[in-house]
Amino acid sequence: MKLLLKALPHLLIALLLTPLHAMGDVPNSLPDHIVGDIGVAVYTSNLHIGAEGTQSLILPYAFFDYQRFFVRIDEVGIKTFKMGYGYLEVIGKINLDSYKVKSPFNGASINRSDPIPLGLGTFQETPIGGFFVNAYHDFGKSKGALYELLYFAELETYQKIVVYPQVGVERQSNQYANYYYGINPGESQLTGYSAYSVPATNNLLAGIMVEIPVIDSWYINVYGKRKWMGNGINNSPVVNRSFQDNLFVALAYRFK
Repeated sequence: MKLLLKALPHLLIALLLTPLHAMGDVPNSLPDHIVGDIGVAVYTSNLHIGAEGTQSLILPYAFFDYQRFFVRIDEVGIKTFKMGYGYLEVIGKINLDSYKVKSPFNGASINRSDPIPLGLGTFQETPIGGFFVNAYHDFGKSKGALYELLYFAELETYQKIVVYPQVGVERQSNQYANYYYGINPGESQLTGYSAYSVPATNNLLAGIMVEIPVIDSWYINVYGKRKWMGNGINNSPVVNRSFQDNLFVALAYRFK
């Protein structure tokens, strides 16, 4: 894990210094109309925090580009200048998870405000797959930082079904992690949990998305992700599993 984190700056520099002759395959123009998928999805997650169980929501689904504006499921942003195989992006992360901590001892609850991560990032669509490198500041109550390095590949299988395997690493600063998973002395008395302060933590994740053509320009997208939490979060008394799960099933129309 430490070697991977040390490699992050070098990977970003390598992406930024992609030779100019390799950029011939990258379109310089931005689409003047919507290109991508828009539809509706059922989102399900289980953070394994306290006594709270699985949460499900029916919400819009989008993965598209329009000029410099883009939406990528849980990310929204603006592309700025060309950089490597993509752009430097001003980006915000949409977090659909609820951080309500409900005590199994007395039923008391602690409500954590949803994070508001805003920052800079880049999506590099290279010949060997796609890389997301993002750095956020949480303008919500944690005031902490969140960093992501994600990689996905694209594999076409039977009957034009496309599979997108994904791996990645996430780092939460101590402020970010402690706000969502820590327990201060007052909250300890309220809920019965032991007080705990969470340090900065690295989390590994893996996921897979399956794209299934239905008819004409309609597709079903199924996505599942598991995040393995680092020891700093796993040692929190409010966490009852070492991992978190996210799943969605979407029906979407593809604009071309």
